[in-house]
Amino acid sequence: MLDLLESRRLHFLLTALLRIAANALPISGKQLADMLHCPRRYLEPDLQALVSAGILESRRGAGGGYLIAINPQRISLSDILQCLSSGTGMGTTMGMDNDPCRLQQEVVQPLILKMHKECLQNLANLTLATCLEKAEQSGILSPPASEPNFSI
Repeated sequence: MLDLLESRRLHFLLTALLRIAANALPISGKQLADMLHCPRRYLEPDLQALVSAGILESRRGAGGGYLIAINPQRISLSDILQCLSSGTGMGTTMGMDNDPCRLQQEVVQPLILKMHKECLQNLANLTLATCLEKAEQSGILSPPASEPNFSI
């Protein structure tokens, strides 16, 4: 799962999520692809995985598109990575010796597992809201517009 951190796939998806979170109205897959300068079919499977996970909401028809389904404060980078890595066979030990030497077994593996656990904990603590705040502070994104209120 952690190898996805440097993937273009995660970079595009996180950028798309920030664009979606910064808008009160739905954003279509085509609009997102145009904003990110990537093919629509590149984003759609991952956006649909986030819809299935309940992170995004998808609306069909005119004015449809993607919306954040839950508070960005509750969406961690760990949640996003989990959606991307499910079903991809991540975490397998292909090519690993089934009988590691004692040094590997008692020193290297526990050290790697500790680093992996700490990294996952940091990702669980970093939320979409934190990323959105950083983008807003840098002036790249404006704060999400509030929905119009037509009450008198």
